Amino acid sequence: MLSKAKMPLNISNIVVWATLGAFLIFVLLPTFYLISYVFLRWDEIRVEVFENPIIGDENWKQIVNVLFFSFRLSLSAVAFDILFGVPLAYVLARKSFPGKSLLEDIVTLPLVIPTSGFGFSTLITWTTRAGIGGLLGLKSGLTTLDAVIPFLNVPFVLFLVHVALTFPYVVRTLETKFQSIDVTFELASRTLGASSLTTFRTILLPLALPGLLSGAVLAFARSLGETGATLIVSGVSTTASIAIVRWASEFKLATASFMGSLLVMIAWAIILPIELYVGRKGRSLRVPYQLPTSLHNGLIKFERLASKRLSRVKDVVPLIVVLITVIIPIIVVLNSVILYWSADPYTGRVQGGVVYQLFGPSNYFNSLLRATLTSIIVALVSTYISMCMAIPLAFIIERRWYGRIIRTILKVPMIIPTSSLGLSVLLLWGSGGFNLVTSGIWMIILTHIVFSVPVIVESIIAAYE
Repeated sequence: MLSKAKMPLNISNIVVWATLGAFLIFVLLPTFYLISYVFLRWDEIRVEVFENPIIGDENWKQIVNVLFFSFRLSLSAVAFDILFGVPLAYVLARKSFPGKSLLEDIVTLPLVIPTSGFGFSTLITWTTRAGIGGLLGLKSGLTTLDAVIPFLNVPFVLFLVHVALTFPYVVRTLETKFQSIDVTFELASRTLGASSLTTFRTILLPLALPGLLSGAVLAFARSLGETGATLIVSGVSTTASIAIVRWASEFKLATASFMGSLLVMIAWAIILPIELYVGRKGRSLRVPYQLPTSLHNGLIKFERLASKRLSRVKDVVPLIVVLITVIIPIIVVLNSVILYWSADPYTGRVQGGVVYQLFGPSNYFNSLLRATLTSIIVALVSTYISMCMAIPLAFIIERRWYGRIIRTILKVPMIIPTSSLGLSVLLLWGSGGFNLVTSGIWMIILTHIVFSVPVIVESIIAAYE
């Protein structure tokens, strides 16, 4: 009887330790391996990055320039997301209207579309005659890849792509947070005569701040690590993720690993204080001092006036953002497929049509089919393995005292650029590390597991809570 009574406990311990072991080997180790790789190969990295006998510290200067550009692009995209995502999230959380579910799906659509395909659709929308330029009667695109936004000094098309791919993180995170806030607080504020802006500043913003911070961090990380779409629309610009891919392809592993390790440490520096702040129950934004009475009264008057003037604008402008960044590119690429289906619409040449390219001498259909099957296999296998790890891991996080530590660590793979994770997995399991896996489908699966487990765990915990 005693052995039977202890059996569930032993099985439970086995499951816990097996899950933690799998988490350590397949998620934690690949995430932080780049840092240890830099320490182990420091002499080689120092020579290649800082003391190259031919180019000196040129690689270090490139790293600094790339990081500054990536941060400028990511911060600009996140600021835009917050400016227009907050009012859209509020509308989706508080109002009911026809097409609301469709709008939510459209906002989320960039998260499920392959980023390279979305980047291509944005490219032809803005820079070719097949896009908006052709619809306006122009002989070229509406803009070019090297056209930059004044003051921000980032390419316009690249900025649009990053906004589209990060916008859902801010909107959906804040929408969920707004829905969890009791509407009674807003009604009480309005009953006392406060304007909508004053109510938002004094009631909603303090309560929704943890959600805003979480969404902003995820959006920033998504922008910093975006690779597929950025490769399509970057032109001559280089972001951190593209630089890692380029250096790895040029066998400059020391430079690529040093850049990747910097991004891992930056990700940790970002996520740790945010997690400590958000993890405190009931935490809200508190103003440490009171504004002078005259300034406070002036602010109240301004908010009352602005609330009347912006009542429609705050609802319409975010919809225009979604239209420009998501809907129009998708419509344009679908329209282009129809126009080019049988032949090039501008020259009439059959060789320029979709059918000829797919089934003609080039026979791209077989290559497309093989690539699609490979993607499906990778997705199925990596998702299955990730689910087997994530389900017990979510239970451990919720029930064990060290669960919060694991959850914080799990946020790191979510915000590290995928190119850094891919390089880390390659160096860990490939010939430069344990030499257990060669480059191929299993290396891709191992990389997908690293960033799939945190996503699944967060989804399970959100449903549980």
